[in-house]
Amino acid sequence: MTEIQRCTLPHALSGRDILGASKTGSGKTLSYLIPVIENLYRNKWTELDGLGALIICPTRELALQVFEEASKLFSEHQTSVALIIGGKSYNFEKDNIHRINVIICTPGRLLQHMEESYGFNADNLQMLVLDEVDMLFELGFKETLNTILEALPSEK
Repeated sequence: MTEIQRCTLPHALSGRDILGASKTGSGKTLSYLIPVIENLYRNKWTELDGLGALIICPTRELALQVFEEASKLFSEHQTSVALIIGGKSYNFEKDNIHRINVIICTPGRLLQHMEESYGFNADNLQMLVLDEVDMLFELGFKETLNTILEALPSEK
């Protein structure tokens, strides 16, 4: 285990909120993906339970990297994972969003689905991850994030 994982995993697995910072390549992604998987697995999460975890990334490139890691980790589970970013087919995403358990996304595309996709529902959300939150703010997503957070359940 890396230092960030050793410091955060016990807290995240016990349901506490985490704020972590470490260098690129230090294992931050696994320090939140492992608790996401474990939480949904412990709760026997299925397609019928809807959205269980939301991971918001500042860029499409980072979201894609996180999605690739999550896909590997979730490959042996029945939990569905989707990448929701600009540049992909909005209509395909919209038609399937109601069946997704874990969404990895960028803020703008997520807000578009929250406002326009009939099937989007975050009422059962268990976990929210803001990856590289400092960059989210630097790239001007503060207002978008506030709008998203106001629409999500307060307990997650």
